[in-house]
Amino acid sequence: MNSSNQINDLLNGLADVPKRISHAADRLSDAEKYLPPSNNEWSAAQILAHLRASDDILAHRLYAILTCDNPALPAYDERRWAEVARYPQADFERSLKIFTLRRAELVAMLRHLVLEDWGRPGNHEMQGAISLFQIATSLLEHEEAHCAQLEAL
Repeated sequence: MNSSNQINDLLNGLADVPKRISHAADRLSDAEKYLPPSNNEWSAAQILAHLRASDDILAHRLYAILTCDNPALPAYDERRWAEVARYPQADFERSLKIFTLRRAELVAMLRHLVLEDWGRPGNHEMQGAISLFQIATSLLEHEEAHCAQLEAL
């Protein structure tokens, strides 16, 4: 079972991600946000697009687990999701604002869960049984890696 401290740290980390993105992006000009630093790296706009798509997918899984018993969790390609949603072409500031508002909503909802809810399972089509806590942890770890990537731009 997960402790209250682990959950609080997780929620604080999730809440901090939009601020980290914003601080990293503040150092870039508008043009620099859309230019990759090299051929093999993503621009700030591409990173944000990827984070938004991942959040769309993983946040949905959290809600599914909380509203259904052991729901099926389909696998999605977050890069294709971002393309379909046209996130890479979106205005950076508007996209960040949307991400920030959605994240605040998600964290506020998660803060009201009881400890037992964090162990609720879903059945991922590729990973098998996975808990709400595991999905939220995976989301944060993924975002922290990309925040570091943004901060290095």
